[in-house]
Parts: sequence; structure tokens; C-alpha cells
Amino acid sequence: MSALLLGVFASGASAHAHPVISSVSVSPQLVPSGGGSATVTAHVRNATSCRIAGGGSAQSVRCASGRASVQFSFSANTASTTTDWSFTVEARGPGGKTRKSLTIFQAATPPVVGLDQCASAVNCFYGPIWETYKTYGNTAPSLLGDCAFAAAADWEQIVLKVEPDETVVGYQFAEAGGTALGGIAQTAVWSYWEHYGIDGIVQTGLESFNLTPTNVENAVRDYTALIVELRFVANDYIARYNVSAGIHDVVVDGFTPEGPLVVSWGKTLQMTWEQWDDEAVGMWAISASL
Repeated sequence: MSALLLGVFASGASAHAHPVISSVSVSPQLVPSGGGSATVTAHVRNATSCRIAGGGSAQSVRCASGRASVQFSFSANTASTTTDWSFTVEARGPGGKTRKSLTIFQAATPPVVGLDQCASAVNCFYGPIWETYKTYGNTAPSLLGDCAFAAAADWEQIVLKVEPDETVVGYQFAEAGGTALGGIAQTAVWSYWEHYGIDGIVQTGLESFNLTPTNVENAVRDYTALIVELRFVANDYIARYNVSAGIHDVVVDGFTPEGPLVVSWGKTLQMTWEQWDDEAVGMWAISASL
């Protein structure tokens, strides 16, 4: 009889044991700034149901199996800093309930003019979107003639991880025959870069690409960044900037569903594919040596 009673007491104690949350995890650990989803997973003991809440929503699920998993959706983060979302996991059972907190982080909006925020995908690749650049004497939306050498310097920073000296780049632009108003021929840029280098970096190869969006996406993934020549007519736009007629070199190093991401005037700009189709006249992958 005593053994039977002992078994009954043991069974009752187990059935009413206090719930335990042994672990909580979230995937991905960082939600993209453009929005997306994150899944919270909890491993529990002695629980029959679990409630996961945060970010203005909550879901309850069965977790008698020892596991609870809930997916939450997030809209775009328009703040300039990372957003912290507080969540709570609550496990409930005959023995009571217990809670554990966690934080889901969402990336800040990158400092890009007119960015089309998106999650990483076939048609969304931000590239080095947080990089900062020197202006090399160019500020939006001016079309100063040394934009070609500025683009070469930006390319060297993005691909080779060096930051050319602004004074040297300006001097070499003039030495190559460029003027602030007259600019410089694209062929003269390639020739100077190949024979003399731009701030010590010599161009060793040059490959031209077709300008279709698919080629842009593939080339950026393959080469990190490419130099692009744009041709404007009066009152054209690049990103949100109204520009005058002229030729302008930029670097393309990313893309979104809306269009390519280009570097110019010391910043990253979001072009549209319509702008690209109207204005891009040449795109080149560069090889260079230090």
C-alpha cells in the first residue's frame, strides 16, 4: 500500500511541476531595415501552452511537446538607429506559469538618398551601403568635370579598401588634361589610370558590360562595383536630384527592385531603372593593382 501511495504522490508532483523555459532564440538575429519576419522559438518543460508577445502583437500556441515557435512580421524601420523590440515568452501549465524576456533588433535605415528598402533577395543587394565617401570637390547636384576621377577614387575605396587623397586625385585629373567645366574624355581616364595610376593604384584590366538590369545585378555581385557613364539632358533626374545636361561618372555597387544604387557626390543614391535606361551609356568592370 505504501509503495502505491508513493507512486501516486510522485505522479501528482510531476503533473504539477512548475513550467520551465530552458531556452529562447530568435532567427534571424537582425531584421532588415526594409522589414521582414523573425521567428521566436522557445524550449520548455512542464508546460501545456505558451504565449509569445511583443511588437504590438501576441500569439498563443500549444507547447506540451516541449517546443513553441511563432513568426512575427515587421514593417520598414524608418529610424536612423537600430530599433529594439521587447518580447516576452510565457509558458503555462498545471503547476503555474513562468516568463522570459528577449529582444529582437531591426537594422536602421541606411543613409541613402531615396532608398527603396528591401530584404536581401535576387533583386535586392545593398552592397557597402554604410560606407562614407569623400566628395573630391563634387557636391550634389553639380556636374564638375572631375567626376570621372572621383568615380575612380570611389571604386578604389569600395573594391580595394583604400581611400585616395583628394588633393592627389584633383592634381592627377588636371594632369590628365581635365578641366572643371570641360571635363575629360572617358578614354583619357582609362589611359591615365593604366599608365600612371590614380593615387598609386594602376588599372590593369577593363571590361565593358551590357546595361540591362540583369547584367547590372550579376556584374555587381561578381565584381563588387563598376564604373558607369551617365548622359543627361536638361532637367533629367538622378535619384531625387534635378541635373543639367552633361556627362557624369558614378559607381554602381548595389541594387533594389526600384533600381541601381550608385555612388556620387560623396554619398550613395537610389536611381530608378527608368532613370538608368534613359541615362546610362556605359558600364565597366575594372581590374587594378596596388
